[in-house]
Amino acid sequence: MDWERRGYRVLEFENSEYVNVNMSSLQGYVKTTYGQLVKAFGEPTETDASPYEKVNAQWTLEFTVPFTDEWGEEDFNYVKATIYNWKDGYIPTEEYNWHIGGFDNEAVECVEKVLDSTKELV
Repeated sequence: MDWERRGYRVLEFENSEYVNVNMSSLQGYVKTTYGQLVKAFGEPTETDASPYEKVNAQWTLEFTVPFTDEWGEEDFNYVKATIYNWKDGYIPTEEYNWHIGGFDNEAVECVEKVLDSTKELV
């Protein structure tokens, strides 16, 4: 989806189990519902209904974020993020403080921008 035409600098994202988020960590939270996450990012990358799992629903995402380099040329950063519940024993469907993992705060910014843009489409 072309998010830039809506005034955002996130061009697109991929929701895939093949996005490498090894060694990522908690960067922040977003308060929203499971339904809003599905609307924005599609179905979770992973789900596990076991009450003994630490994570029951997780989206594993890679965002393409354009920027202008020092020579004035457009280039792209790739920002990886996860959205997940933590030690609840179930998949929260009501409004919930979902955890956002990543390698820096850009993960939180990308998740928030996509969520904000889908709210504007309603």
